[in-house]
Amino acid sequence: MSRITGCVGISLADGDRIETAYRTGPTGMQYATLRVGLSLGIDVVDASPDVLRALAAAADELADWREAQDAKADVAAQVDAEDGVRNVRALRPAVAA
Repeated sequence: MSRITGCVGISLADGDRIETAYRTGPTGMQYATLRVGLSLGIDVVDASPDVLRALAAAADELADWREAQDAKADVAAQVDAEDGVRNVRALRPAVAA
């Protein structure tokens, strides 16, 4: 059962690390955390392997979506350049440094 009761928005840059971290509690039980950049940690408590694979598949789908958005922006910029348009506004959202 998921226990997220709100929405979390984070901005990730290309250099931000996404990794797993493991720790052992005082009773000897092992815990796992998905770390996303420096600002978000998701503790994996009761997730089954199927749920974790679904999470990975959703992340892969988001990567495909981002690539499609970037390709659209590149095509639009190229068309504008070929048409001699000057002062083209940025087509991609700014990335936080």
